[in-house]
Amino acid sequence: MGSMLIFLDIKCDQMLVLIMITFSHLLSSLQAAIAVVAARERALTVLLVAVWVRIGRIRTRLERLIALWRAGMLPTARKSRAGEVRAGGRGASELPTVPAWLLVAVREAAPYGAQLENLLSQEECKAFLAAVPQAGRLLRPLCRMLGVGLRRTRKPAAVWLVPRAAPIMEAPAGLVLGPGGRMVYV
Repeated sequence: MGSMLIFLDIKCDQMLVLIMITFSHLLSSLQAAIAVVAARERALTVLLVAVWVRIGRIRTRLERLIALWRAGMLPTARKSRAGEVRAGGRGASELPTVPAWLLVAVREAAPYGAQLENLLSQEECKAFLAAVPQAGRLLRPLCRMLGVGLRRTRKPAAVWLVPRAAPIMEAPAGLVLGPGGRMVYV
């Protein structure tokens, strides 16, 4: 029985390492996609650089949380402050707050949103997020940016539309422009 517990502990630890690597790779790839669009679209560069930095911070903090959790040195979770009135603090974020706004600015981010949604739906990740609520607070803005967890209410666009017949034009009568730019009577 004791060897079974050790095996389960090793398996759980390996799954956690796999989750950590997957999160890290996913966020690095998302940063790369954002960097490409920021270099191409000069009007969005300032906004996308701010997003790039924020995703980098999320990745670093998430890696640190996973490492602390693996080592058993996780700090205690703070009490939820939802609904409390706070004095001072930081000003409003310079980033948009509309759900899935990053997908509009960076179309290349859509696959990463789907991968993140898939990763968050796995049992090991759910267990990690239940044990480490700080990770949920880190991932929430990213999920909002990418539209993870939103229900799709719009009907998908048709892939192939039946072409409409062109309107029938009447034959011109009188003088028309002919070959060589000469006026011809028809």
